[in-house]
Amino acid sequence: MEIGGGSPAAGWYPDPEDATCQRYWDGGAWTEHRAPLAGQGGWPPAGAGAAGAVPIDTWLWQSIVAALLCCQPLGIVAIVFAAQAQSAINVGDLVQARNKAQTAKVLTLISVGLAAVIVLGGLLIAVLGVSGLTLLGAS
Repeated sequence: MEIGGGSPAAGWYPDPEDATCQRYWDGGAWTEHRAPLAGQGGWPPAGAGAAGAVPIDTWLWQSIVAALLCCQPLGIVAIVFAAQAQSAINVGDLVQARNKAQTAKVLTLISVGLAAVIVLGGLLIAVLGVSGLTLLGAS
């Protein structure tokens, strides 16, 4: 699609420097954002991204463990956010991927924290219950 002056509209187009990628055109110039062409796996494509870029941890496996072993409702929501983070990585939207991964991380950690509080509370009640029975029996 072209706009007024004959320049292509902003969007993803085949990368003129790398035939295996698509690159984002902001309507006036190529940006540094690249993504694999549709149907190709793997991220990032060879040569893409800034040197020394930190890969994004989506927290998917941690969310699955939290859903199975800790607080299931929060764990399931965390899995959804982790999957959305992975989808954003796949299309090259790294800002969105970081935001979704951060949300998945927070929900996963809350889930683990709630499970820890419940387990410790149960142990405390059990210990106090046993010691209370011992004191009552001693009288």
